[in-house]
Amino acid sequence: MSRCGLTSSVIVGLLDLALIYQGGTSTSQGKVNILLQAYISRRLVDDFALISDIAYVAQNGGRIIRALLEIGVSRKWASVAVVLMDMSKAIEKRLWPFDNPLRQFILKGEILFGLDTYADEYSVSELASMTATQLGELVHLNERHGAAILTSAKQFPAVNMTYNLRPLSSDMLKIAVQITRLFDWSSKVHGTAEPFWLWVEDHHGATILQLSRLMFQATTEILNAEFVISIAHNQPPPSVTIRFVSDTWLGADDEIYIALDSLIMPVVSNCHSMVLELPFLPLSVLRYPAIENLFTKRLHDFNAIQTQTIWSLVHTQSHSLLCAPTGCGKSTLAQILIWSALLFF
Repeated sequence: MSRCGLTSSVIVGLLDLALIYQGGTSTSQGKVNILLQAYISRRLVDDFALISDIAYVAQNGGRIIRALLEIGVSRKWASVAVVLMDMSKAIEKRLWPFDNPLRQFILKGEILFGLDTYADEYSVSELASMTATQLGELVHLNERHGAAILTSAKQFPAVNMTYNLRPLSSDMLKIAVQITRLFDWSSKVHGTAEPFWLWVEDHHGATILQLSRLMFQATTEILNAEFVISIAHNQPPPSVTIRFVSDTWLGADDEIYIALDSLIMPVVSNCHSMVLELPFLPLSVLRYPAIENLFTKRLHDFNAIQTQTIWSLVHTQSHSLLCAPTGCGKSTLAQILIWSALLFF
């Protein structure tokens, strides 16, 4: 039997799982779809060949979806990344995204049945705010069962996000995000670390503007992240969205909608100095032989940034602010200015 081969008796039992890929069992895609749904739904399969096929499909399907997720994130596809992340976690957890999130904990069957039957409309945060007695009554069980639900609800990854907008220029906006942990840490449940994704997406929810991967550990209470995004000053976007998604837990995500309609950005500034078309100036332009002798062994010509600024810095008394990347020669200019001050002033 091939990897995707199915027997007719088992197909009949699997057809009621959900929508089947177009073409049904007559195509490899349809067979893989059914096997993957059977794996996620925890369907019992007695056929030995199908057991091997399901394990093969689930193992490779999880890897392929994770690879697609990396591609989607690298290409800044926000909506695609969200869908692939849910699909990946569904295979890893063998749980559908619409199932109760507390099914990811080891709970008794009667507790899970009570949650699905009587507490399906309650969120995990609402369950965590109740008492053990209230939870026991909610699922039509006793306080001991309610205590197990309460412990799981408080250990379910939940956070509180706050943000602060800081305009940097007419077209640059910094978003400072603070994530506060709201769940109880358990080494048996969470291990040594809990990875999360945090990104800022555009108002269409299609493009990731900035992305960061964060890690909660047992001693971590607050995480801080900063994003700098570009804002068109002539036509700013109406909003952006901050999305926080767990890398391993289904349902452990949050988002903040940030309206930018009332955001006041700095006015466009035209005070920047024009770049002069100058060749690289030699060291002799300093006109100070004593200083030239100090730097002649390691410096013959000034680079582009030094050429643009050396005259104003050395031969004028005006105040200057020089901002440039690392390794562009700012320290050399500072040393020249210090020696100039010591030798001639």
